[in-house]
Amino acid sequence: MAESRVSGRYAKSLVDLAKEMNVLDNVAEDMRFFVKVASENRELMRVMQNPIITSDKKLSIIEALFKGRVNDVTLSLFAIVIKKNRESLLFDIAQEFIGIERNIKGIKVAEITTTFPLSDNIREDFREMIFRNENTKKVEIKEKIDKNILGGYILKIGDRQIDESVLSKLQKLKNKFKDNSYISKY
Repeated sequence: MAESRVSGRYAKSLVDLAKEMNVLDNVAEDMRFFVKVASENRELMRVMQNPIITSDKKLSIIEALFKGRVNDVTLSLFAIVIKKNRESLLFDIAQEFIGIERNIKGIKVAEITTTFPLSDNIREDFREMIFRNENTKKVEIKEKIDKNILGGYILKIGDRQIDESVLSKLQKLKNKFKDNSYISKY
């Protein structure tokens, strides 16, 4: 079974359990916290993926880091996943969970790439543009700065992308000049 399907099943089961126990928001915050900790501490994920380290040791590490800081439902999932020797999937499970939770709440994630940090006014303009063009209750904006795009912006929402960057426009212009219909190709 593909790892992404396994991660998705664990995440879906956790969402169902969290909803049933009325702790969906708490578990969602726990998953965001776990992703943040794992992203900032790559060594944690290396330990979780290391087959030489025993499951008991991995579980004691997770409990030392998260016990008392996350919901009992979240800690139980960590324990189950580790006991099933699937601890290398913890990060993917957390990300899948966050995605499912966003879908349930109707939250769209928009990634905006510009050459400069967004001001509050520009961020609000993007938010309004997204609300006009998307069927969503809430928008979560992630900002990226990339000097290589030279100017403009790239907006990604789900699998769609609007590329209004200067780099993209220059590339289109370059391609247009390459395809010169006035010069014979033969």
